[in-house]
Amino acid sequence: MRIVVIGAGIAGIASALALADDKRVKEVTLLEARKRIGGRVGSVVDPVSQMEFDNCQHACFRVYERFLQLLGRAGAQTAVKLQTRTNLPFTLPEKGISAILKDGRLSPPNHMLGSILKFPFLAFKDKAKMRKAVSAFAKMNEEERLKLDEMPFIEWLENNGQTKKAIDRFWRFFVLAALNMQLEDASTAVCALLFKRGLFGDPHAFDVGAFQDHLSGAIDSDLSQALEESGVELRCSTSASELIWQGGKCTGVRCGDENIFADWVVMATPHHIARKFLSHGDASGPAKAVAGRLSNLDYTALIGLHAIYDEPKAPEDFTFSAIVDEPVIQMIFNRNSELAEENKPAENKQWLSVPISFADPFMQMSDDELRQDFEKVVNLMWPQSTANLERFFVVRTKRATCAFPIGSHPHRPDAGDAGEGISLAGDYTSQGWPSTMEGAARSGLQAAALILSRDWNPDENWPEWPPYPTRKSPEWIDWACE
Repeated sequence: MRIVVIGAGIAGIASALALADDKRVKEVTLLEARKRIGGRVGSVVDPVSQMEFDNCQHACFRVYERFLQLLGRAGAQTAVKLQTRTNLPFTLPEKGISAILKDGRLSPPNHMLGSILKFPFLAFKDKAKMRKAVSAFAKMNEEERLKLDEMPFIEWLENNGQTKKAIDRFWRFFVLAALNMQLEDASTAVCALLFKRGLFGDPHAFDVGAFQDHLSGAIDSDLSQALEESGVELRCSTSASELIWQGGKCTGVRCGDENIFADWVVMATPHHIARKFLSHGDASGPAKAVAGRLSNLDYTALIGLHAIYDEPKAPEDFTFSAIVDEPVIQMIFNRNSELAEENKPAENKQWLSVPISFADPFMQMSDDELRQDFEKVVNLMWPQSTANLERFFVVRTKRATCAFPIGSHPHRPDAGDAGEGISLAGDYTSQGWPSTMEGAARSGLQAAALILSRDWNPDENWPEWPPYPTRKSPEWIDWACE
């Protein structure tokens, strides 16, 4: 088979590598419009300092099993370091109170119970009522979960006895950070997956993984090398203009004046781009039907704040923390604690990073306004510090993640829904996960499985690749955050 993959984000890379690993595949061509791979998992050059900053702070989790398999397949185990124990700090800056949610000795879904009982930002009555929701998640099967797609998550929480304080100080944070949505708009089906598979799933599921370089530096080199060594023809700075259709079947891709014919095309672009390709006049009926479904999906924005201090502003042992009761500065990361030694800022400088999730309401804020909010919070957290802020850099991404609001599940296509000769990949597809690096990796593998006629369960390892890392896996780097 000859295959063309459009888009070298996480979905396209996963698909291209999985296909190239199969002996039945003769050629794989991977087209990428940008100068380098990674898609929305990438870095931006600051024109003032010339530093490369993440487009927004990214973290992975051990439950990102297929994404971690992708890194393992590429020999990129050193791209991330993974907590040896789930450790999720929270801080209320105005009162100087901090706490950590971490796993204990009890079996799931109760492994977080000990730290939740000590959580100072909720009263005992708030915590006691949380047990009902946790129990409901544990009993919920997949069919029941999908039936909740039409219910707002806040309604489900209220129906299951959650207090306003628990909703605002616990449930809201995880939905905002992991799904990039407000829980008033989010589908209960998607939110239930987050808590069933993540926080209240396996004890190690929410172990945090931190990238040891800026995003492009962490993944570009190893993944590019893996593609080259596997025989994939990677063509960056190459834009596909349209799909080629013959007799209702997709038979290739047009790039300017060049036609690239193929047995299969993998469409691994963001959904608004896929919609344009699939709605072209010559497209098949199934392709145009998918384009119609995709017109019902939207995006949510992210803002990344990056601050460089002339000396450490935060203590060296500070890693990251969720910020309680702050709508804009929702989390703070000490990138110095995450970076490999050779990638840290020079001259004892410190890099603090803030991801603003569901940033749509804040996109019109000026850099100065965002900086004022940021400095207010960090000065409350570390009032004794004399560090000076040397550079404050803002990255706004309007189409950061695909939004999965109430009733969105029917609009998410399967890999094969667009008809003959084309396989769909991307976080928007019906691979079960929200718009995350894991959802993208799963979708790419599902697209490959369709082409290879492989009966594969996305909850299982991709067979030819190294298994995802459990705690203390050799070749992976531990991140001790006790």
